[in-house]
Formats: sequence, structure tokens, C-alpha cells
Amino acid sequence: MAAGRFAEAAALYAEIVEALPDEPGMRLNLGMALSLSGRPQKALPHLEAARRLSPSLLPASLFLGVVHMDLGEPAQAVPPLQAFVAAEPGNADARGLLADALLTLGRNEDAADQYRALSAAAPEEPKAWYGLGRSHEGVAQDSFEKLEALAPESPWILLLVADSLVAQERDKGAFRLYREALEKEPGLAEAHEALAGIYERAGHEDWAATERDRAAALPAPDCRSETPECSFRAGRYRSTLEASGRAPDPQSLYWKSRAADALAREAFVRLEALAPSPEGALVRVQVLRSQRRYSESKDALRKAVEMWPDDVRLRNELATLLFIAREYDAARPVLANLLEGDPESAELNLLMGESWVESRQPALGLPYLERAVRRDPGVLRARAVLGRAYLDAGDAARAVPHLEAALPSDVDGSIHLQLARAYQATGQADQARSTRQEFQETRRKSEEEAQADEETFAISPP
Repeated sequence: MAAGRFAEAAALYAEIVEALPDEPGMRLNLGMALSLSGRPQKALPHLEAARRLSPSLLPASLFLGVVHMDLGEPAQAVPPLQAFVAAEPGNADARGLLADALLTLGRNEDAADQYRALSAAAPEEPKAWYGLGRSHEGVAQDSFEKLEALAPESPWILLLVADSLVAQERDKGAFRLYREALEKEPGLAEAHEALAGIYERAGHEDWAATERDRAAALPAPDCRSETPECSFRAGRYRSTLEASGRAPDPQSLYWKSRAADALAREAFVRLEALAPSPEGALVRVQVLRSQRRYSESKDALRKAVEMWPDDVRLRNELATLLFIAREYDAARPVLANLLEGDPESAELNLLMGESWVESRQPALGLPYLERAVRRDPGVLRARAVLGRAYLDAGDAARAVPHLEAALPSDVDGSIHLQLARAYQATGQADQARSTRQEFQETRRKSEEEAQADEETFAISPP
């Protein structure tokens, strides 16, 4: 073991365990040797036995968490890692692993607690700040989704969507939503201030001044008690999260989402101030992507991949951006490399398969798309692309069920049109006729909505 010859050590420990099956230390050593030699599945029962035989044997908890993460089982990794971190709070590696598991599970607030402790203990560690920013982004998204479920027609949801459009430099779309929010709730200072910003960026300083005067004329909130709004306005963002948790009404969820977003930005600013790192590169690229500056994103990513060629996150992001840019020939080698490490990934298989379909070689894409659908049949885009691939490859009968399943995701009528072609090719003339009619109706509505959006997205005076 000390020499790093883990496979040989595992064979020796296996003999010892056979003779001493109830010795927890030997079970632990065997599990560690198997784990370190790249056999996590075989390590699992021995580590579980060691922990069962001696619950206080902390390395068993740690390695059990490591093995479950290696096996892609974060939910099973959390309890042993929590036990280890509780006993050894200064172990940064264990806490980082626990934080990663919690983030993977979408337990964003719990993950934020762990990353916060990591960043406090090691303020120069980029992974801690990156994880803290990502977990707070998750809290913001969780709050948005709760608000959407609780009050989908509220002005608070309109404000959050409008804010996200502003972040993407889509002022016209945000303008309409801020106006709509004010129609529902005239006393929203945030909406008036946001409209002022839009007017300034459009070169209408006088209109901006009018909106700022309206915001200033509104009564200040009563802050004699700690409310989410008062905490947020005072810049006490963590207090905002705590206050919002005690009162999960629509307005509190709005402030919670904004506070979490502010905390995420703070973490990413700290990350940017550190020495160059893969995490810092990812943040910069994500900002560029949100602003739809795809060419700059690709350039930044290519440089980052050259600096850190083994970082899977960077290569994933590069493959996605190349795909978005329709540079399929460039995307495929990156995707092939990623698939070597994760051959069952539904997302990677979908991108690879769709790249072949878009390159008019559907037969080459079919194995990837079939694997993507097997892994996650609920992803309607995968069903739609697989149906299209079958149809383009001349197998209309196999295309039909996938195109039918994907119909709820059809926003522009294209899936209806493909399904009509598949029905026609399989001799289902009546279904083909009715589906073409549905295609025409869907396309008409889409064009009307686009025209209405063009008319209502104009920035008009206050």
C-alpha cells in the first residue's frame, strides 16, 4: 500500500480478510486498496462491512463516500461523508467531496454551507469559491421555481424573469415585463429603477429621470423588524436568505432569489481575483454565454482547454458551444473524447447524435441517439431528434412513436411536420392530413406571437 502497488495489496488483504472476516481494520484496508486500484464496486461491500463492524472507524466513512461518488451515487455518499466531516471538520478534501455531493443532488443550501466553510478555511482555493457561487445560483433557481409554482401570475415572477433578460442584454423583452409587473403592482420601486436603466442604455436620459422620480416618490419599507426586503436593501444577503426561509410567501421568495444571486456574484468576484484557474475560466465563459457572445466564449474556452486539458468541465462547455455555433465537425472530436470517459451520458450522446443528423448523416447518429433515449426517455428533445433521425434514414415506422412523444415540446410546428411525413410514409393518410393541419395552426400562432412580440417589445416613453 505504501508503495502505491494497490492491486497487489488488495490481493494480500483479500487473503487476510478470508482468514479474519470480522476484523474491521483489514476490511477497511481491503476496501481502500480496491478503491485506489480503480475497483470501487468491489470495494463497496468491504467498506460497508468495516463501518458496520466499527462505526467509529472514520476512514471507512471517508472511503465509503469516495466510492459512492466514484460510482455516481451522491445520495449514498452523503451520510458517511457527513459523519466523517462532523468528526474531522478540518479535513478540506472530505468537506469538498461532501459539498460536491450535495450540489449534485440539488441540495443547494446545504452545499452552500459546506463551500462557505471551505472558502473561509482556504480563501485562495478557487474550487471553494466556484462551488459557493454555483450553489447560490442553485438557491436562486430553487426560489424562482417555488415562486413560479406558488404564484405564477404574480408581479414578483415577472420581475425575476425581466432581471434575467437584462443580464442577457435583452432590454426590449425585459421592458415589457417590467411594465406588466407595474400594472399588477404599481408600487414596485425595483421595476421603476430597472426601467430607468433601460432608458439610459437606450439614450433616453429624460425618460430615465422620470422613472427614478417615480421610484423616489414611493414610501420606504417599514424596517423596524428584519424582513427579507429590508435585509436585502441593507446588503445583508445571508440574513435575507434566513428571513425568507421563515416566510415563504411570493414576495419573500423574490427577495431570496435576488439575495442568492447577489451572493453568487460575490463568490464569482472573489474567484476572479485569484490566480487563473479552470473555475475562473468557466465563470468568464458563462458570463459571455449569457450575453450571447458566443465567438468570444469559444475563444476563451479554447485557451482554457489548452491551459487545463484534463478538465472535463471545460471540454464539456467547449463541445456545447461548438454545437450551438453549428460547428459540428469541430464539436465531434471533443464529444468523442468526452464519451470515452462517460459513454452512457445521455447529454453527450444526444449532442453527438444530433451533430450527425444536422450534418445530414442520420445513420451515424442513430446509435448515440438511441443510447440517449434509453438513458433518459423523458427528455423530449432526444425523442424528437431520434424520430427525425429515423425518418431521415428512411425508417418512418420507427420514427412515429418518438415524434408522437415529442409533440408537447413543439413550439414552431417542425415536429408536427416531420410526424405528418412519417404518417404519410407509413400509409396513415388521415393522420398525416390532420397533423399537417395542426402544423399549419402551430406555425400560424408562432408567427402571430413573433409579430406581437415585435410590436410590444418597442421601448416607449414612461
